[in-house]
Amino acid sequence: MMKKIIFFCLLVFSSLLFAEDGFSLYIKNDYTGAYNAFYSKFAENSNDPLYSYNLGVTSEALGRKGEALYFYLQALQNAPDFAEAKNNLDIVVSDLGIAVPKMLTTPVFAADGLLILFFVSLYAFAVLIVLICFKSDWRLKIMLLPVFLVMCVSATLYYMNYNENLKENWAVAVKGEILRSGPDSSLKEIGKIKEGEIVNVVSSSGQWYKIKGFQDNVEGWVELSSIRAVKRGTL
Repeated sequence: MMKKIIFFCLLVFSSLLFAEDGFSLYIKNDYTGAYNAFYSKFAENSNDPLYSYNLGVTSEALGRKGEALYFYLQALQNAPDFAEAKNNLDIVVSDLGIAVPKMLTTPVFAADGLLILFFVSLYAFAVLIVLICFKSDWRLKIMLLPVFLVMCVSATLYYMNYNENLKENWAVAVKGEILRSGPDSSLKEIGKIKEGEIVNVVSSSGQWYKIKGFQDNVEGWVELSSIRAVKRGTL
C-alpha cells in the first residue's frame, strides 16, 4: 500500500514538473493547448490583465476574433494603460468593422473631470473653513456657498454617472449569430449580430438572453453561448 502511495505521489510530481505552460505551447503552435492552459489561469484570477491578454492573442491565433476582442477588453478593464492590449484591440476592431464604446476601455472608477472637480472643490471648501476659524471675514463666508454648491453638484453628477454605468450590462458577441423574436431557436429570425459586436443585455430566460446591439439598437434573443459578459473593472 505504501509503495502505491509513493508511486502515485511521484507520478503527480513528475506530471507537474514536466507540464508545459501556455507560452511553450504557443511557441510550438499548439494554440488550442495554449488557450486551455491560459484559460485555467484566467479562471483562477480573471482580474489579472496578463491572463486576459494572453487569451486574446491565443484566440486571434485560433481565428476567433470576437473572443479575442472580449479578452482585450477584459485586460483593459483591469489595466487601462496596457498599451499592447489597446493596440491589439484597435486592430481587431478594424478587422471586424465594429464600434466599441469608449467606456468599455476604462474601468468604472477611472477618474474623470467630475471626480477631479469634486476633490478640488472639497479642498477649497476645507481651506475656507480653516480660514474662517482663524479669521471671521464675511467675504470668506460668502465664498463658501458657491464652493459648496460646486462640490455637491459634481458629487451628485458623478454618482449618477457611476450608477448608470453599472446598470448597463455589456457583452461581446463571440461569434456571429441569428437574432430570434423570443427565447427559442424555432422562433422567427429578426436579424443578426456580427462576430465581435458589442451588445447590451436587456433580460434573460434560461440559457437565452435578450440583447440590444450597440451600433444599430436592434433587439433580439440569442443563446448564452453566443455572448460573453464584460466584467467591469474598478480602480
